[in-house]
Amino acid sequence: MPPPRIIPVIDIMGGQVVRAVGGRRSEYRPVQSVLTDSTEPGEVARALVAATGAEWLYLADLDAILYGRPDLASARAVAGIGVQTLYDCGYRSEGDHIRNSRLGFYLQCVVGTETGSLLLVSRLSPFWCGVSIDMRERQLLGDPAAWGGTSDPVEVAARAYDAGAAFLVLLDLARVGTGVGPGTESLVSAVKRRVPRANLVAGGGVRSWDDVRKLGDAGADAVLVASALHDGTLTLPRPTA
Repeated sequence: MPPPRIIPVIDIMGGQVVRAVGGRRSEYRPVQSVLTDSTEPGEVARALVAATGAEWLYLADLDAILYGRPDLASARAVAGIGVQTLYDCGYRSEGDHIRNSRLGFYLQCVVGTETGSLLLVSRLSPFWCGVSIDMRERQLLGDPAAWGGTSDPVEVAARAYDAGAAFLVLLDLARVGTGVGPGTESLVSAVKRRVPRANLVAGGGVRSWDDVRKLGDAGADAVLVASALHDGTLTLPRPTA
C-alpha cells in the first residue's frame, strides 16, 4: 500500500485563517505559523502548497458551518491558487452547491454530518461530493435522523458511501490542534472493513510522520494536517528512514 497523501487544512473564520483547537470554536485564534506571517487565506494556502507540494487542500469555512454565512471572498482566494480544494462550508441544500460552483473549478463539495443529510448527499453525488463524518470524542455531530436514523460513525460512513459519496472524511474535532495524536486508528480500520472500496481521509490530532503512518496502516488513503505543518513538527519531504 502506498503511503497516504498529506492534505493541508485551512480553517477560516472572520476572513482569517485560524488555529483550530479541540473543536472549541470560541477559542480559535488567528494562526501563527513557521511557514508564513500572513493569516490571509490565499497567502496561507500558497505557503502550505509551497512547503508540502500538496495537490489537494481542505478548506473549512467556520462562519458558514456555524452561522450559514459563507466567506465567499476567502474561498475564492484559496481556489485562485489553482489547487484542488475540498470545501466544507456547512452545506445544507442544493442551492449551496449552485452558489459555490460559481467560485471556481477548484472547489470540491464536502457535506458535513454537522449540517447536511443523506438526502443531500444523494442529490449532490453526480457532482463528485464527499462526506465529512464529524465527531467529538467519536460521538457523531449532527442529527441522526438526517443520516438514516443512526449515530454510529461506521454505519453513517457506509450509508454515505451507498448514497454516492466520492470520498469519506473521518474527523474527530476533539483532537484537532491538540497535539495528542489521532486516536482514530481503530475507527478508520472499522470503516475500511465496512466499505473497503471507499476513498478514506482521516484527520484530527496528527503530530508527526509516525501518526501519518499509523493512519495509513489503518486504511486511510489521505491524512488531514494543519497544526503540525504550522508548528514545523511535520515537514516534507517525508523521512525515508
